[in-house]
Amino acid sequence: MNKTLPILIVEDDLRLSEALKTHLDYSFPQVSPMVARSVAEAHVFIYQYEFCAYLIDLVLPDGNGLEFVVDLQTVLPDARVLVMSGTPYEEIEAQLQQLGSVQFLQKPFDLQSLDEVLRSLLPETEAKPTFQGSLRQLRLVDLIQVKCLSHDSCKLHITGANGVHGVIVINGGSILHAETDNLSGIPAFNEMLSWTGGVFYEEEFRGGVEVNIEGRWEMVLMEAVRLSDECHALRAA
Repeated sequence: MNKTLPILIVEDDLRLSEALKTHLDYSFPQVSPMVARSVAEAHVFIYQYEFCAYLIDLVLPDGNGLEFVVDLQTVLPDARVLVMSGTPYEEIEAQLQQLGSVQFLQKPFDLQSLDEVLRSLLPETEAKPTFQGSLRQLRLVDLIQVKCLSHDSCKLHITGANGVHGVIVINGGSILHAETDNLSGIPAFNEMLSWTGGVFYEEEFRGGVEVNIEGRWEMVLMEAVRLSDECHALRAA
């Protein structure tokens, strides 16, 4: 079944977020879960993707989950939200009621309870395909940074404004592979990071590609951004 229902999990506990992601992959094959481990990461995601539901922890390393829900509802008033917290409902009932229609699960919760809430949150009709967009709406560097910080795995297909096609593969937060119509490896990656327009879409990474990029993703990305800035400066001169 195609994964057509993107869900954002905002949870800084690595073991819990991975457990939730694994469970959703198995129990809800139509769902495509993505993980943000801070308020900052979550803010980047909500401006890049259209999620059908949000699973949000209350205690995050750089902010409060309830405050993030308020921000989310300002941008998306109809957002479907499940709040997760070890704090008993009675202690935060007044705050939750101010948020309007949100679901609540107290940690630790069993998977059956989670499944019941998710079934009430997920839309009954199939959502339109997501994980696609314009590079005029966001910078490719920001998208790659979020993917690496989230230890995500994906295959990004990019078409530049000049019609050149390219692919970037990220596996477990590491940049493994890049190629364009006429370049491969680091040169291809650097070339794509210099594009200022175009479109992209994402698909699940299933393996089977040549590893032609090595090293820490931070260093690879930093060098590509440096070269891109130099290239744009020369064009503007």
